Parts: sequence; C-alpha cells; structure tokens
Amino acid sequence: MSGYIGSTPVPQATQHRESFTATEGQTSFATAGYTPQFVDVYLNGSHLSPADFTASNGSDVVLGVAASADDICDIISYTPFEIADQTFTGSTIMTNGDNTTQLTLISTDADANVGPTLDLYRNSASPADDDDLGFINFYGENDANEKTLYGQIRASINDASNGTEDTRFIIQTAVGGTQETSRVELTGTETIINQDSKDLDFRVESDNQTHALFVQGSDGFVGIGVNTPGAPLHIEAADNANLLRFTVTGQEDWAFKGASVSKPTTGNDTISFGIVGGNQAMTWDELGICTKPLQPAFLVRPASAQNNIAADNSAVTVVFGTETFDQNGNFASNTFTAPVTGKYQLDANVYLINLDSASGYYDLKLITSNGNRGECIISTNRFSGDLSYHTLQLSVLADMDADDTVIASLRQNSGTAQTDVGGASYFSGYLVA
Repeated sequence: MSGYIGSTPVPQATQHRESFTATEGQTSFATAGYTPQFVDVYLNGSHLSPADFTASNGSDVVLGVAASADDICDIISYTPFEIADQTFTGSTIMTNGDNTTQLTLISTDADANVGPTLDLYRNSASPADDDDLGFINFYGENDANEKTLYGQIRASINDASNGTEDTRFIIQTAVGGTQETSRVELTGTETIINQDSKDLDFRVESDNQTHALFVQGSDGFVGIGVNTPGAPLHIEAADNANLLRFTVTGQEDWAFKGASVSKPTTGNDTISFGIVGGNQAMTWDELGICTKPLQPAFLVRPASAQNNIAADNSAVTVVFGTETFDQNGNFASNTFTAPVTGKYQLDANVYLINLDSASGYYDLKLITSNGNRGECIISTNRFSGDLSYHTLQLSVLADMDADDTVIASLRQNSGTAQTDVGGASYFSGYLVA
C-alpha cells in the first residue's frame, strides 16, 4: 500500500457491510447510516450501477427496480479517510476539475484563542538578513496559454539580530507585462506604496467621495476631493465650504475658505482666511479685491470744538471724542495703541480757528511712546493780523512695537489763548505691514 494516506484499509476499519433479505416488491432498505457517494450496493451478488439506486439521505438506499422475494441485497458503506497529526515531505499537489474549495482549514475550538492557524516556517540553521521567508504565488494563464505569475505575497528577513528583528513584507502584482511589481511594501522603518515607481494612481475613497485622497501617478500631484489635480496640492470642495482648517487646542479655529475664483459671473466666489464662527480676517473676491475686516484701522474726530488752547508753549493733547470707525477697538482716550508690531500709516488734520498773529508759531506733532514721529509748524509772524482759520496737516509712516501708543499734540508758542480746534479736524491710522 505504498503511497496510501490514512488508516490501513482493512475491511473492519474502512467499510461496513449490511445484508438484507428482500420481500416481494421491496425497494427501500434502511441502513445503519452511510456517507453519500461512499456506498456500494449488490443484489444477489451483482454490483449495481449508481444509476440503479438512490443513496442520498445518509440512511435509506432505494432500488430503482423492486426486488423479488428472498433476493439478497448487500449494502457496503465506506468511511472517508481522515488525516490527523501528519507530517509530509516533498511536494504535494491537490487538483480538482471545478471551482470548489481545494483546501479548507477548520477549527472547532470554542474558546477565544486564534484558530485555525496556517504557519509558514523557514526553519533555517543559519538565518541571515535578506533571507526569504516564504512566497504565496497566484498563477494563471495568459491568452498565449502561458503560465503567468499575476500576484505574489512575500516576506523576508530585514534584520535577523536577536532583539531587533525586522521584516520586509511585500505585495506584488503584474503591471503592464512586468511581473513582481511592488505595490505595497512594509519594512522596519517605513510603509511604501509603489516602490518600483510605476505610473500608478493612489486613491482613497470615502462614503461620499470617490477621490477623498488621490495621488496622481504620472506626476505625483496630490488631490483632495479631485481626480485630476493640477498642482502639487489641489483641493476641491463644494462652494462656500472650508478648504483648509487649522485648530489650536483652546484657541480659535482658522479656516481657508473658498471656491473657484475663475467664475466672476457668480458674484459669490471668494477665497478667505477667517476665524471659524466669526469674522473673516482676509478675503479675495472674484474680481481680485482683497479686504481685511480685522486689520487695525481708525478714524476719529472731535465731538465738539476744543476752545482756547493754552498759549504758554505747553503741549496740549488734541481731543477726539467721536469715532467714525475703530476697527478692533485700538483707539481710546485720544490715544491709538498698536495691537501688533509693524509699520503704521498715521495722518492728522487739525483745523484751527481764530489764530493769534501775536504768537510765534503753532506746532502739531504725532507723538509715539517710542519717540516723536512727525511735526508740522506754522509761523504767524508773517501774518498782518489774526487769522480766522488755518489747517495743519501731518502724515507719517511710523515703526511701532506692540502696545506702543500715539497721540496728536498741539502747541501754541505765545500770544493769547484764543485759538480753538474745530470739528473739521480728524486723526486716522492703519497697519500697513
């Protein structure tokens, strides 16, 4: 019995014989049990063809033609071979002619441990780096009737050193006629997609996006929500949706919001930087106009005339009691306070009424906490008499640190305290850079 797999096939171990004496016209014989397709039936010593009986329910055998009285019906059932705890050497091939499963691993253990388990064990006496551990190959035929490797899963040793073992695990497929093209590779230091640099796209699909994440194989461009990225990073979202959002724990969120700015006819397409849930910090509209609603800026005017400023050559703060606007609230008590370090454009226009020709001069200054930033002087000794009105204008680009302050200061050199600051005056400023 060389080459036999299983128990030694003695009759007592592999077959069960039952003999029945038939009655006239009997067709059905109840057996003690059998496995369908593992049954032989003899009638009066003659072996019946499978077409001459039915044995499908595991207990009854039914003859196609009724037996006569005293006919002897012998039914022999066979126990299918079972293999347990066997070790095979050499090559083993299993072949079938249909699409049924050729190998099934079944675990009937009811506990929570892993099972069934398939081990591929490279039991080398001298393991070394780069040793292959095992391949699983997927072969098929091409249309030239050639055996072709279409897919492969392989593992090898990256590092065989005790305590620092590393693995190289690769999934490979045939691509464009080239077999064993790396698609996914896992090593001890990285996870690699498309190691062999083929023109292969990488796509991640979400519940509502076919291209939630997309890497274009031809040029490496990355698309989010777009299947044809036109730049190294191309993000596409529905109109008015946030494209980028930055969140710092415990602070306000910032978002980059926008739609295509190439459609000026809609009137709604914008690209914005803004605080989520609050005002937009900076916006470009479809015409290319940029607005910065939170940029520090102010324009203030006197609430009423400031009468009879001192004529003793002392500095007098110009009082601006009415705010036309004060973006971000940086102006208070006649003083602008820089919220951030930067360059600020400052402008003052002081409308003087009833100037005294007996005074030497009038001096307007913009004074910052880190030094004087501008001065405008008018000399009155060239006047033939008092002036009904005159305007002093001053403009300066000031370098200010955060929390530096600036005020408009007016000084009358001498003469009579008769000059008023009129309501047409103003003081303004904004952050340039």
